[in-house]
Amino acid sequence: MGRVVRVEAYGGAENRAVTSTPPLPRAPTLHDFEPLLLAELILLRAAADGSIAKIAYQRPRNATPDVRVRAEFLAFLARGGGDGAPIAGNRLQILGACIVGRLDLRHSTVPVDLWLYRCVFATAPQLAGAHLTGSLSFPGSAVPGLDAEGARIDGELAFNAGCALHGELRLNRARIGRDLNCERMQQRPSSKFTGALPCRLVADGLHVGGDVILSGGVDALGELRFRGAQIQGDLRASSAHIAAALEPDGARGVALNLDRANIGGQLLLDAGFSAAGQVRLQRVHVGGDLDATGAGFDAIGDAGWGDAAAVLLDRARIGGALILRGLQRPLEGTSLIDARVGSLIDDAHAWGAHHQLDGFGYARFGDEAPADATMRLGWLATQRTAGGSAYRPDPWRRVIRVLRRMGHERSASEVAIGRERHLRKSGLIGADLPAGTRWLARAAHAAWGLLAGYGHRPLRVLAMSAALWLLCAGAYWGAAQSDLMAPTQQAARSARPPTTLRPFAFSLDVLLPLIDLREQRRWAPAMRDDDYASPAGGVQLLIWFEALWGWFASLALIAMVSGLADRDRRI
Repeated sequence: MGRVVRVEAYGGAENRAVTSTPPLPRAPTLHDFEPLLLAELILLRAAADGSIAKIAYQRPRNATPDVRVRAEFLAFLARGGGDGAPIAGNRLQILGACIVGRLDLRHSTVPVDLWLYRCVFATAPQLAGAHLTGSLSFPGSAVPGLDAEGARIDGELAFNAGCALHGELRLNRARIGRDLNCERMQQRPSSKFTGALPCRLVADGLHVGGDVILSGGVDALGELRFRGAQIQGDLRASSAHIAAALEPDGARGVALNLDRANIGGQLLLDAGFSAAGQVRLQRVHVGGDLDATGAGFDAIGDAGWGDAAAVLLDRARIGGALILRGLQRPLEGTSLIDARVGSLIDDAHAWGAHHQLDGFGYARFGDEAPADATMRLGWLATQRTAGGSAYRPDPWRRVIRVLRRMGHERSASEVAIGRERHLRKSGLIGADLPAGTRWLARAAHAAWGLLAGYGHRPLRVLAMSAALWLLCAGAYWGAAQSDLMAPTQQAARSARPPTTLRPFAFSLDVLLPLIDLREQRRWAPAMRDDDYASPAGGVQLLIWFEALWGWFASLALIAMVSGLADRDRRI
């Protein structure tokens, strides 16, 4: 904007405004940095012929004069240089320099690749809003942080090969065309850098066109945060070790935060990955697998001291498999509320206690996952339900439905029976009835489980019916031998009165209420004056008991076959 100068003429009231435009700031030239330092001369020659500026072969420990490069001179070359400072091949490559001052490229266009190998930075570089048409790499360097919020990097951004990050790496809303490569990065505070922000990686809303690589032994003391990040490839954190910082109240904070992130490929937390602190994956979208084979969550074991969950997967969406096999320790405090995965691949040692499974959906158990009822019952029985409720039906129904769909009908029935036992143990049977009548519901529930396995043991009903048929047939035969059975009046008056009782046919006629074999029309206990205390009266009571069992068994089998006795088939 122009500068306005008001001039008042002598001897009058007339004013006139004069507008002047200040000159634009002059772009720096090579002469502005002369005389150059020794390391800067090496860098200038290497930039001119496209080679590596080999200032030192190791990362400098001290800013001695022979390794010093002024950050302002490096920024001058990064912006393309000028007369007397050509950049061959559009690439700056520096080995073993100590960058003094602040590298400030905010809102600048950087037309060259920057490869800064085993360099040491005195202060955190500033690249907020910058546009780098190539790549930016800090392999093996020591960096007290980096501010690249809103930056656009068309190539790769790398903090690999043992790069030591001693402050805050800010990548909020940045866009990276290829990979974010943090392989073997070391993220730890250091007393050598004064004024550095707390150690953590903050990349909320980051866009990555390739992979995010946190593998190869990343050792981070501080949070790695990618909330709402968009990653087109994989996020690989295999063998990474992340320890969250302690909060002022002594609780451990968040180690890895991927809430609302969208990962097009796989999310790999395997091969010895460990996190001391919470791993947040709420509402994350993963196109492939979430593989946590051999991972260690809550590595220190202090997540169980409070109510916080060690792993949060609430409302996550995983297109492939959720793999939880060979974990370093069972999961304690895991929340999977309303999460959806393609398949679940776990093992018997994956689950500890206090996990929340309400709304957790999966289409199948993987081929390597156990499908036995014992393991699944232990998994379901140790869940922590939301709101203090002792029972949530959805996790139980899900396991039963998936086992049936996979053809494991026996395991599904065992889980269904275990659910009924859990309900009775939790005091939920008859809980809605008046207090004085609850015992009736519980007694009927217990009898139903004993006699029919809560509707899942039809063969038990058949076996007990067959045994009762044979026992009663023997009793009727003995009664006939003792003259306790006699032909009925109708049969005695017939043209051909019966002479011999057929005990098996008579017992079967009593047992089957819907089938008439005409045996009860011919024979009856020889009882006088309704004397049920007599031996013949005892035979009559046995007939009534067998007939009552027959009605129960028939109705129970019809209910089992039709699905009326199954809680899950009625849904």
